[in-house]
Amino acid sequence: MKATIFQYRVIIRKEGKNYIADVPTLGISDFGKTLETAKKNAQKAITCHIEGLAKTNTEVPAPDTSDYYVSTAQVSFSRLPKFAV
Repeated sequence: MKATIFQYRVIIRKEGKNYIADVPTLGISDFGKTLETAKKNAQKAITCHIEGLAKTNTEVPAPDTSDYYVSTAQVSFSRLPKFAV
């Protein structure tokens, strides 16, 4: 049987001593102590989640397309707002 490859966007951020890997399309996340571990754990979580959806005959969200752009925005403030720490 030929395997089908799906691609889902994973957004990883550093939080304390861990890396948090979010998969927005599927609404799941995982983590790791290193960036590489977070990536691997996210892949495992995606596989587990999709297999679970398939077992319960629940619709699987379509894979992400390559039409995606990530950017940052710089903003300035005359008064520094209070940020959550």
